[in-house]
Amino acid sequence: MTGLLGRKCLAVLAVLGLIAALLAVNPRQATADADNPDVDNPAEYSACVGAAAADAGFEDIEGISGEDAINCLAHYNIAQGRTETMFSPVETITRWQMALFLSRAAGPAGVVLPASPTDQGFTDIGALSEAAQAAANNLAELGIMPGTSATTFAPNTSVSRGSMATMLDEFLKKATPGQGGADVTKLNPDDNVFTDIATVARNQYISIRRVYELGITKGVTETLYRPTQSVTREQMALFISRTLAHTVARPAGLSIQSLKDTATGSGTDGTDGEDINLVISMRNDDFQAMTDVPVDVFTSTDPDTAFMEDGTCDTGTTQREGSRKCEVDGNDERTDSAGDITSITLTVDADTTIWAWTGDEGDKYDNDETTSAMLELAFQKGATRLLVSHDLNDDQTKMKFGRTVKVTIQVADEDNNPVAKEDVSLGISQTVTSAAKQGETGSSNASSSTQKTDASGKIELSFTQTDPTAGNNGDTDATVVLIITDPDTTDNLALKNSAGEDPGVVQEPDSLSNDGMVRFNAEGVAAVRMGLTWSDDDANPENHTLKLSQRTEYTLASAEGPGAQSSVTATVTNEYGEPVGGVLVTFNSNDDEGIMGIENVRNKSGNTGARSGARRVSYQRDSDTGGIETIWATTSVVVQKGNCLDGTGTPSCSETDDFTLEIDGADADGALVHYWPAKADDATSTTAVDEIVIRSTEENTIVFTSQKGDCLDSTEADAGATPPVMACTETDDTSSVAVYDDNDHFTVGSQPVTMEDFEKELDAKDDNGDPKYTRIELVNYSDTASDVSSFTISEVATS
Repeated sequence: MTGLLGRKCLAVLAVLGLIAALLAVNPRQATADADNPDVDNPAEYSACVGAAAADAGFEDIEGISGEDAINCLAHYNIAQGRTETMFSPVETITRWQMALFLSRAAGPAGVVLPASPTDQGFTDIGALSEAAQAAANNLAELGIMPGTSATTFAPNTSVSRGSMATMLDEFLKKATPGQGGADVTKLNPDDNVFTDIATVARNQYISIRRVYELGITKGVTETLYRPTQSVTREQMALFISRTLAHTVARPAGLSIQSLKDTATGSGTDGTDGEDINLVISMRNDDFQAMTDVPVDVFTSTDPDTAFMEDGTCDTGTTQREGSRKCEVDGNDERTDSAGDITSITLTVDADTTIWAWTGDEGDKYDNDETTSAMLELAFQKGATRLLVSHDLNDDQTKMKFGRTVKVTIQVADEDNNPVAKEDVSLGISQTVTSAAKQGETGSSNASSSTQKTDASGKIELSFTQTDPTAGNNGDTDATVVLIITDPDTTDNLALKNSAGEDPGVVQEPDSLSNDGMVRFNAEGVAAVRMGLTWSDDDANPENHTLKLSQRTEYTLASAEGPGAQSSVTATVTNEYGEPVGGVLVTFNSNDDEGIMGIENVRNKSGNTGARSGARRVSYQRDSDTGGIETIWATTSVVVQKGNCLDGTGTPSCSETDDFTLEIDGADADGALVHYWPAKADDATSTTAVDEIVIRSTEENTIVFTSQKGDCLDSTEADAGATPPVMACTETDDTSSVAVYDDNDHFTVGSQPVTMEDFEKELDAKDDNGDPKYTRIELVNYSDTASDVSSFTISEVATS
């Protein structure tokens, strides 16, 4: 491409293509504290995008909070390192250094320095470089950085946080406000959050408050600014980069950014698009605005199919500006007098990549040759449900007095992903019955309020109750009954539990229970009802629970050495969620005859730990055949009848008065399944009835089960058929594991997709919150990275 700027002049844009992922920033998060309501005027866009976000090569800044700001100032040639590879971020800044930094920032920010330095009469700057002397004189003349007296500049004095605020305040008064930046001359600070600035000079006091509200500086703590504390090189970079965001400063070349990096859907199903405004900026090598430059903009919701093999635009791209797709023409938008384009708004209803580029009229985009700026916008489905949860154990129905329980209400989409929807109004009613001393009745009171979700789409409520008489188990229980409703019928938010499921069974008004479970309230209004109970009674053994857990869901099958190893843990807790120690737990497995090679787990017993309430068993499986193992555990807890005590108390109970409570971990879905998958064989072609049981897009693995031979599930078996079709048991099934990479082919249903889309669908849920795609087919499978395997997932088995 030749013409307007020429290939060589466009070389500065090459960096943009290399760091496209960094361009999609949320400038508000980059320049201000988004969680602080007192930051009233943060910059909406950033000066540290595009080429200004590139790594400057300093080895001593990795991972520190000012890393991006330091790289940004290096791009603008404002602050260089002490060496090519060392920035020295903790070193303090002197006044002569600060003068150089601000004078270098002046050009990009639109601050007009005097044409030639005028001697301000400072007698202590003669030893400085010519550039530093000019900077001191220029900034003093402009009032940005006055001397410490009529004849002294104090060049070697450290810059304090208070004086830094004044310098930046004055700098912004001389700068040109940019898109989304605040005009500091019109800003009167209305918040005063710092308690340690009352005694500083009046101008410094105002400046500290002003730059705080601009999001330029934060306190050392929430209430302390520490105005006399020296500024480090890292802090200086943070302050100046945030200051530049309010000005016309933008990186050399073409850059693109938006107010938001994620569009949130709306409508009844949360999939309607959101309008996102774009700002495109064009600057030359001196960071000055380039006006009347045509910019072609096109987008794609599938970047992998956006271009043909020769680099030209394919049907997967959509033209957003101009008359001809991926071509500079007379109808493309042009940069204004500030070097910006602000008139482009996109309706984003899917993950979208945006390309912006420039050239002469008639130039066509070539993805292999043309330099462009890119912006990636994510799409999140809108809010359609409320997830209600508490921080108690799932089976816990009571708490000890003094325990605080937190209830969380989160706005979410249909896939149960949190949605940061602020100001959703919810009805919160609560009935509190306090505990009372033995023989007395606790008081009860009810209240209702309307509360709104915070910026993260969340409401958090905390409840606690105190013990009226410590050590007296005869005190009455305390309860809180909480009812949550969505009075706004326009947003159609469905009430769900923390897993996105209907919260318990629908209860009739006359049978509502307060048992700690999240339930529907069937009083004519869709609501969630939650009952919380505090008590100091001894835990009832009848309410003990037994749960099994395992370190991992699958272990690769092996017959080498001792075989493959795994472990399972049983934990016994009481109704207060506290561990119960000294309880004998017996483990069992579905492999009665050892035909699967499972050893050391059947009938293995041991007592739970006194502190943990847990018993852990390790075991081996010596087989390289893929298998499926079901493990459960049982325990017996002695429960005394009535109020009688053991033999040391009065009245005493005999053993015949007691009964044994059997807790079987296999009941109520208490058993767990462990998979011992074998590696999928090379060149394997599976059938569509292979069922996915474990999926990990982080590890690029899929564990699936297969039926042996011609046997079928029991619902499909027909012993009377000719020949008879026999049912399969669990031990008839096998399990396998397959590994995929970006060299493989992927299909969802019958549609070829990219690996990224394949993983999205692999994790997709149906309306019940279960995996949407449960079947897998492999063709020509190989776990060799250079080989090409084919993976197909589907919702149901295909013929």
